[in-house]
Amino acid sequence: MSKLIQLFNPTPAWMAQALASEHTQARDDSPLLASVSQGENQVSRLAGMVVGFIDNAKPNFRYLVDDVSSILTAHYRVAQVHIRQKRAASLAAPDAMLQELLASCDLVIAGSGD
Repeated sequence: MSKLIQLFNPTPAWMAQALASEHTQARDDSPLLASVSQGENQVSRLAGMVVGFIDNAKPNFRYLVDDVSSILTAHYRVAQVHIRQKRAASLAAPDAMLQELLASCDLVIAGSGD
């Protein structure tokens, strides 16, 4: 039995449009990015990719991202992991940080350490 995983984009439409570049396409206002059947081997596509993490500055996130980074590089052959930390959990990531990650990463994960 195959389960469906849905990926949602929490980025407000105005920000997605502002961040759009020749490498990314701003889509409609729908937050649904993709639907993937669990039966598909999507993680094998991570090989060679650069994965970024936005650390939300909560106490436990660093432990989580260290473990996930190790797994991604050791088991899924991710080429590099970039970790950037926000100043505080209650603040948005600075535009410069978002632009840097957008330019240097194939995939960016915003984290929570709760």
